[in-house]
Amino acid sequence: MFFRRLSMTVVGMCLLAAPATAWASSAPSFIDVSELNNGIVKVQHHHSAQPVNEKVKITKDNQNFYYSVKDNNRFPLQLGDGKYTITLLQHVANNKYRSIESKEVNLTASSPQAVFLQPIQMIYWNDKTNATAKARELTKGLKTDKEKVQAIYNYVIQNVQYDYAKANQVTSEYIPSVDATLTAGQGICYDYASLFAAMLRSQGIPAKLVMGRKNDIPQYHAWNEIYLKETNEWITVDTTYDSIMVKGTKKPAMIKNKSEYVIEKQY
Repeated sequence: MFFRRLSMTVVGMCLLAAPATAWASSAPSFIDVSELNNGIVKVQHHHSAQPVNEKVKITKDNQNFYYSVKDNNRFPLQLGDGKYTITLLQHVANNKYRSIESKEVNLTASSPQAVFLQPIQMIYWNDKTNATAKARELTKGLKTDKEKVQAIYNYVIQNVQYDYAKANQVTSEYIPSVDATLTAGQGICYDYASLFAAMLRSQGIPAKLVMGRKNDIPQYHAWNEIYLKETNEWITVDTTYDSIMVKGTKKPAMIKNKSEYVIEKQY
């Protein structure tokens, strides 16, 4: 019913030792930490002349996150303050990757919610995206964050349909486009969660994209957690689930019971 697991981990990856030149201080850096105070690192392609398979590995406290280097290469440091290691990897052959550059950083974020306000690769938006304009239109004149969340939520569940065909075809390399989802009016749960998060973040409301399990859904799933400053709490919202219920003439409650969900990854 929902999407096949899109794992951010690389199973069985073999890392080769980097040549000494990769660590030379005079070598150009492909890892940009200029937005570190917002919990963001940016990465450039090591080779721009030809397409290559590159990944970013971000590690904190023995937790690893892997991302493909494609477009909008902005990646979150979402595990709180502390030491992170960011490594740029280049594919060599089969499951072998070599390290191009590695950098250790100590994060002291401007606020615990800062990282969940930023555009990142899987939740990419800016002032010119259509999703941002629609969110601005929907929230005009509204006072509280909860009112704004409700308005955007209502729009998403009523105007985006679940794409069952796409769910059967999507690959592990898939990255959502919020404007493509908005324009098409359909998507998988990853698309719903990305679009909803982008629209909220663009209006200054912290939002997480969460992946894991729901108690009554056998497939891997994606949903959101939203921070409400008025009550100082994170609420669980599942636009995919509710859009299907609404189209079946049911009226779901926006805020879900957290105990019905098991979080595996959050961004």
